[in-house]
Amino acid sequence: MRRLPAVVAVAAMACLATVPTASAQSGNVAVQPVQTDAAGYVRETAISNLFEVSAAQAALEKAASDEVRSFARMMIDDHMKAGEQLTEAAKGQNLATSLPTSVDARHDQLLQDLATGTEQDFDRLYMRTQVEAHTAALKLQQDYSSFGANPALKAIATQLVPIIKRHLDQAQTILDRLSRA
Repeated sequence: MRRLPAVVAVAAMACLATVPTASAQSGNVAVQPVQTDAAGYVRETAISNLFEVSAAQAALEKAASDEVRSFARMMIDDHMKAGEQLTEAAKGQNLATSLPTSVDARHDQLLQDLATGTEQDFDRLYMRTQVEAHTAALKLQQDYSSFGANPALKAIATQLVPIIKRHLDQAQTILDRLSRA
């Protein structure tokens, strides 16, 4: 697994999450809330963000498009700012032990896919992973904002929702543009 320096690992905890689950209720599919306990929220956010920073670093090295590289720089900057807030809240709530220092197997595989992707396909692959990751991140933050029990973490999740929406919108716009090219 890939490891990041502790500073980046701690600061990179602001955005991404787990994939939402669904269940059938009266013929409709209802999306169930993602993990809402404080330790799970912190852990999932941290893992996803470790992925986000690593993926952005790969994009800075491999992306052909200036627009994709600019997006990657924004990811790193925004994650650092939000990560600092989340780290402080986690420490204040005695949840610092929930902060992983490496990504899980699923995210590690995505990083490997980015690392081995061809140069001509990298930009689309990176932006596709960003759309998927930010969709999941938005779900996690919205769920914790609505259903989380820890007030400090709930406030952070609430602050992150509009930032993640903006990231998702930008990622989708860039992906759409790349797909038309």
